[in-house]
Parts: sequence; structure tokens; C-alpha cells
Amino acid sequence: MNNLLNILIQSSLAISVMYMVYYVFLRKDTFFKTNRFYLMISLLASALIPFIDFSTLLPAREHVLLVILDPIIITPEGIQQSVEANANLYTIGLSIYLTGVCIFTLRFIYQLFQLFMLVRKFGVSRKQGLRIVFTNKTYSPFSFFNLVFLNQKDIETPEYQKIIAHERVHIRQWHSLDLLVLEIITIFLWFNPFIWFYRHAVKTVHEYLADEGVLHSGVDARIYSALLFEQSTGIQVNDLTNNFSKSLIKRRFIMMTKKRTNQMARAKLIFALPLALSMLVLISFSPDMIAQEKLKEAPPPPSVPQEDVAANKADVKNEKPKVIHMVEYQDEEPVFTVVEVMPKFKGGKEALYTYLGNNIKYPEDAKKEGIEGTVYVTYVIEKDGSVSHVKVLRGVHESLDKEAVRVIKEMPKWEPGKQRGKPVRVQYNMPIKYTLAKDKEKEKE
Repeated sequence: MNNLLNILIQSSLAISVMYMVYYVFLRKDTFFKTNRFYLMISLLASALIPFIDFSTLLPAREHVLLVILDPIIITPEGIQQSVEANANLYTIGLSIYLTGVCIFTLRFIYQLFQLFMLVRKFGVSRKQGLRIVFTNKTYSPFSFFNLVFLNQKDIETPEYQKIIAHERVHIRQWHSLDLLVLEIITIFLWFNPFIWFYRHAVKTVHEYLADEGVLHSGVDARIYSALLFEQSTGIQVNDLTNNFSKSLIKRRFIMMTKKRTNQMARAKLIFALPLALSMLVLISFSPDMIAQEKLKEAPPPPSVPQEDVAANKADVKNEKPKVIHMVEYQDEEPVFTVVEVMPKFKGGKEALYTYLGNNIKYPEDAKKEGIEGTVYVTYVIEKDGSVSHVKVLRGVHESLDKEAVRVIKEMPKWEPGKQRGKPVRVQYNMPIKYTLAKDKEKEKE
């Protein structure tokens, strides 16, 4: 759940920032092809950014990744209620998200089915090098990849050639591919309002490009504007298509008559692209920064050299070596902190929390003295799943520290971590927070 949450947050943050750069610097300029390129590349980069490891760009000592488990909150009453509350919260959040994914997946399938049924019902005709579906519906002319959908009556009008010229630009420049990518990303990021702003921006740029193509063919701007207005009452089939009479007619009129972008706009473009790239790289480091912030108060174990090594050299398939972070203990095999298959407590995270809640007891002396705080404990999951090298990274009080170490040492065996299919030793770090907040509230009452 945490990995999914991190991916969604990173992608959503990146998309939001990239759109704001476009809105502030590029939206009103007439570099239509450049704007389309920026929108689609930034969208794809935002969706992929959580899966790209930029940590190799940092010096070795700065990008050692430590696996930090969620804090365990210990009260005199235990942690059962908090565990159940967290589990319920995760379950509700995941259920809402997956429900949205299912709804938008079904919407996507339905839109494809709509187009399929139109083709099946009316058939495909070949005219002027295009595949055209002539319908008897009052749809606004639209295209989807190499198919143009027109009302049968449109062929009899003098504006027929202008409509064909407009849709030909959509087909030639593969605008439907952009919409398909947008639809797929929307399925997974449906909750982010900026993805909907992206959809609107991309469709608008598509129409600017098609309008520009028609005008370059020699069509008078005033006549073409009248045609757009005339077709504006047509029905749009769905969001997967490039519609001739898409809204924002007034804005399209302005763009058709606007002078080409001046030097100031070019300067904005030169500034915006490096800014967007810098923001993407910065966002990609955010999880590591958060992890480092969590351990700022907890220094690493003394006299433990850390370094990055390649998991293996490129094998016979010439695969790119994957950087694996590991810690080397003197006279022992290396201990990894990130591997392909991470160790797993039998029963999962909830079972781990249940074990800790049933076994960690708030020491009476610390409770009487009102001592609370967070104990940071590090330990290693061995190749056989046993727990070793349990140490306190940062302690609070002797009795609290001993209790945390005792319970972790007594943990049952885990399912060991694996790298290249072989069991390996993996280091974990766990914050255990002791708090008396509930008791204090009762005393006040």
C-alpha cells in the first residue's frame, strides 16, 4: 500500500507542477507543435518518474537508501486499536482508489465499443485517400486514428473539403495517440484534478494545430471561422475522438488571427523547459529526502562502512546492472538494504504489528516517571529468515530501549529476502514510539 501511495503521490505532484509550468509560460503562445510536445513528454515523464532511479547521480555516501518501517506506536494499552484503525484506513483508501480505476477502465472500454459499433453499423468508405464512416447521426465531424466520421449530409455541402482538410491534420499528426495515452493515464490518476486540465490542454492544442493546417492550405480565416461556428452545435461522441467543433470557438478564432510568437515568447520557452526538467528531477528525489529526514535524529551504526555496488555485472543478455544498496559488516557477508524481493514477516505487515502489540510492554518504571519518546532499532534478516544484529540506533531510556530490543530479538523467522533468486541478508530500521498521551488525557478529565 505504501509503495502504491508513494507512486501516486510522486506522479500526481509531477503532473501538477508540469501543468503549472505550461499554464504560466506556454499556454498563450503559438508554438503549437512545441506545446504539444511539451504536454505529452511532461505527462509521460510524470507518470514514469516514480520508477526512475536518479540516486545514482549522487555521490555514494549521499544516496544509501535505508528501509524504514512505519513507526510502531506503543501505549500502556498496546497498539491493537491503532493497528486496526490504520488497516481500516488503508483498506478504505485502497477501495475508493480501485473503485475509481474500475469505473474509468469501464468508461474507456465503453468509448471504444461506441466507436466499434458506429463502424460496424455504417461501414467504412474510401474517399480522397481517407477511410470515412458516413453516419446518419447529428454528430460533429470527428476522427479517431485513420477513421473520419461524418454525417452523410456533410458531403453535399461546400464546406466538405474544409472539414476533410481539418481531420486530415489530426490523422497525419497522430493526435488520437495522444488521447489514448491520456485516457490510460487518467485511469490510474483519475483523482488528480490536474490530469483533467491536461486533457483539456492537449485537446485544445490539437484543434489549434488542425486549424493552422487548414489555414496554411489557403482557406480564408473568416470563412473557416464561420464553418466552426456552424458546426459547434454538433454532438460529441466521446473523449477519445478529435472533434471538429470542439468548444472554445472564441479562443480558436483568436489563435487563428494572432501574430506568430515573438522573441519574448521564445525566451519564456527556453526558460520553461529547463525549469520543468529541474522540477521533475527534484520530485524524483523526494522519497529519499523524506527517508533521510526521518533518520536525521538517528545516526547510522558506528564503524559501519556503506557503499553502493552493482548487483551483478551485465549477464549474457546484456541487461543493465541494477544498483543495489548494501552494508558490509567486517568478516561477514554483505547486508543489503534494497533487494529485488524484500523479506516478509509471515502474515504481512498487519501480522507484524499484531506480534509487536501483543509482546511489547510499556515498562512500569518509564510509565511512572512519564518517560516517552521514539527508539530507533536496526536489525538484519538473515538468509534463513532469522533476526540478528539487533541494535539501538538512538535510544530514549534504558528500560524502553531494552524492551524494544528484546521483542525484536524474539521475533519469529521471516521469509528471507532474495536477490537474483538467492537468499541474502537484508537490513531494516524500525522506529518504536512510546507515548503516554492517552493516560495524560484521562488524568485531565
